[in-house]
Amino acid sequence: MKWLQDEHAAKWREEGQRYASDVNQFVHKGLTEGWDKAGKEPAEDTRGGLAAKIYKMIRGANEHGEITELREQLPAATWPLSGHFQKEMQAIRGIHFISDDALVFSTGSPWEKNAVVAVHKDVISVFDEFSLVGASPDNHFYALAGTQGITIMQSMNSTLQGKVVADLTWRELNGTIQALDPDFTVLNIDSLEQELPLEQIIPFNGGQALLLVTSQGIFLVQQSQEKLWEVKLLHPDLEEYKADELEHIDIDMPHGAVSPDGRWIAYGSQGSDHLLYDTTSRQVHLFNPESSYPHYTIFTKDQHSVWYNACHFYNGVTLTVSLEDAEAGKLSYDQEYPVVNEEARVYAAAALKDGVVIGDAYGYLRLIDAEGREMWRYYAGSTISGLAVNPDETILAVGTYGGMLHFLDLHATERSDYEITTGTVREMKRIIAWKNQNEPLWW
Repeated sequence: MKWLQDEHAAKWREEGQRYASDVNQFVHKGLTEGWDKAGKEPAEDTRGGLAAKIYKMIRGANEHGEITELREQLPAATWPLSGHFQKEMQAIRGIHFISDDALVFSTGSPWEKNAVVAVHKDVISVFDEFSLVGASPDNHFYALAGTQGITIMQSMNSTLQGKVVADLTWRELNGTIQALDPDFTVLNIDSLEQELPLEQIIPFNGGQALLLVTSQGIFLVQQSQEKLWEVKLLHPDLEEYKADELEHIDIDMPHGAVSPDGRWIAYGSQGSDHLLYDTTSRQVHLFNPESSYPHYTIFTKDQHSVWYNACHFYNGVTLTVSLEDAEAGKLSYDQEYPVVNEEARVYAAAALKDGVVIGDAYGYLRLIDAEGREMWRYYAGSTISGLAVNPDETILAVGTYGGMLHFLDLHATERSDYEITTGTVREMKRIIAWKNQNEPLWW
């Protein structure tokens, strides 16, 4: 192990173990006895000064193919690297498992130059010609956005190849959107060929429909008999923008989700209510947020309910709405809905059989069951930007704004001495995908 600097590695391990142990004890006491009895907060992690040396060793281990040894000598942690490498870090989002041993994800924020990355076992492939990848709720269909437009395909492999269902050029899509109202310029773009800054792209209905979530509007795009593609602006209300004499649509914190059966679309933005669109009846249901600003939404795996999160600064409240009651017309705007969490500003979530894993602004993951009980929490070290679970729910892929993709073992039986968690969930490996890298690195 020519890359290993023994003295620095020993300091990294010793301080990492100390910090994780202190935080775990503090959190356990706070949760079981009350935070007023938890005592003084643990001393800060002092490993920040080692950041450059640690990253050099990570690069060296990758060059020599010694990743197992790397994780033994340098147990992974994000927060000690954040100060030194903050400008290199970026969001890891749009994470989707495409098979038991392969997944895809996207790098960067919508307004940046991004790439789509495929991971098959230990092989990482970067595709600069694409900017975002999306998947249907059942992971049977995928959508790739790139410089030419959007390609929808059934199944996809780690070379981003699959059975193409449809292609949609930016000129065709943008032209259809701009034609929604001849008296209002919906999109703020320089030309119809310009790629839209997509937050999310969700194919569904057998690849015949797309939910597009952008800061310039939330759109339902569908193939129809009358014309190849038709577009419906779900949010915001175009008439309100026209009445206020605004030049084009601009919304903050847009978000959306599609139910597993494709019937329901949940969505919203900073200035909206929680919104639920029934694609069958075309009715829109509105729900009053429990905190200031709608921020995220997800459907449960059993399709019984939809969860909505609203935030205030770095905290938030998540409520749950029954889809059965929505279908029966039993819901009203101002009624009280069950609250499943009163702490997290949710940035990403993944639905499991046992509940929903939510990822928050502080970098924590929590598994919450249908009754709002927290089953475990885990600290990833940076604001969560994406989550996905593999088909048999043994591995959770976690993307963060620290430019990391973590692979967590959900069935681990023993907690790591170097990780912060209330359960036994532990990291198996991770990928560092930063800006200006020649290629992503394993850690």
